Amino acid sequence: MAQTTATAICVFSMNLLLISMLPCVASMSSGFRLKLIHRDSPHSPLYQPNLSDFERFKRNVEISEARASYFQRWSEIYSEGNSMKPQNISLRLPLKFNEPIYTVELGLGTPFVKRTLIFDTGSGITWTQCKPCFQCFKQKEPLFDTSKSSSYKLMPLKNKLAKTFTCTVFGCAYFVGYYSGQLSAGIASVEDFTFQTAARVPYRVPGLVFGCGTFNKGPFGVKNGVSGILGMDKQPVSFARQLGGLIREQFSYCLTEKVSASYVKFGEEARTRGRNAQSTPFLKHNQYSVHYGVNLVDISIGGQKLGLTQGTFSGGCVIDSGGSISLLEANAYSAVQDSLEKYFSKFKNVRRLLGDGAPSGFLCYTQPRDFRRFPNLTFHFLGADFRVPSENLFLFRRNFFCLAMIASKNLTLLGAYQQRNVRIVYDLKDEMLSFAPEDCSRDAAA
Repeated sequence: MAQTTATAICVFSMNLLLISMLPCVASMSSGFRLKLIHRDSPHSPLYQPNLSDFERFKRNVEISEARASYFQRWSEIYSEGNSMKPQNISLRLPLKFNEPIYTVELGLGTPFVKRTLIFDTGSGITWTQCKPCFQCFKQKEPLFDTSKSSSYKLMPLKNKLAKTFTCTVFGCAYFVGYYSGQLSAGIASVEDFTFQTAARVPYRVPGLVFGCGTFNKGPFGVKNGVSGILGMDKQPVSFARQLGGLIREQFSYCLTEKVSASYVKFGEEARTRGRNAQSTPFLKHNQYSVHYGVNLVDISIGGQKLGLTQGTFSGGCVIDSGGSISLLEANAYSAVQDSLEKYFSKFKNVRRLLGDGAPSGFLCYTQPRDFRRFPNLTFHFLGADFRVPSENLFLFRRNFFCLAMIASKNLTLLGAYQQRNVRIVYDLKDEMLSFAPEDCSRDAAA
């Protein structure tokens, strides 16, 4: 499916709201992008301006814990030798999508209409609510009306992705459900999607498979702000895998330190820049045939390796955009905690914060007014070192700070907070994760 140029139907309006259409040629030589919007940004449809910093903090912890349960359940299912299809396995997973972190906007259909979807590297099929709908959760955007799109059609049984679904002679169906009660079920369909090129010109990609949800149960985000999910995992049906050669089988993001928007970039534009890029291979066994995970060998605090024993991270390290803070396997977390306690004990005015003053489950300290001597942390992946600077390692409040990681029973997950100001590249062809430090605010302003 690789190509460098294509004739597209373009709308000269970047907010995807206008319907008037003009033909144009959009160059794909440098890829295309989707704006990535954090839920705490005033521009997000999920934004809640009345939340306090502590309430946002608590909510982000809950999101990360829910993500941990999700990936842990995947691991358990694969260890049980389960042969269910991924979309049916997900019916048993305890993932809560009522608190997504990032959303994207794209165009669907001909003429295209705006869809606001949850961006998730832990999900497979992309789906949105469709009309007619037997049961739908509330959303601000109108339901996608297939009768008004000239490019909509049911997915043919001869489509190579048909084996991913439950099919009869009448068509194919999908089912995606969650332990917390949300679900989406409907028809496997084919439709045109519209994106923005690097030159800021809309570009249409025809014939992508997606789920047209006609039986759905929410909520999927507060304020009825989203209409579905953009699946970005390793499954053949995922958005990224379907784009394939068109995006040179790679995408990336660079998350900002603040909550301003950045971009998911596809194709040539997704590459890291400069000489500081490092790479490590994706794991491929068990749940990592579907999700993104890497081999974690050890951890350093302030340049000193902890010397964690072989097998500490036998479950690998999940790379996740949907969880806010990171989680560490229990033994590794204890080692990190011991190292930090030893480090901060050298400073008389930095004291461990205990009791009601500290958020439950967190390692916290009082922060003297002018104290700035915070250590860094490094994840030593196989063949690559992922450095976490102090501003990404700790959560800072008015007069105290906390380690922005929590303990997990036996799962390690690299969350979005620790990925800030790093270009993260997912190479689906060579099965590699690449990364390099970058000023992500410049990416957001581009």
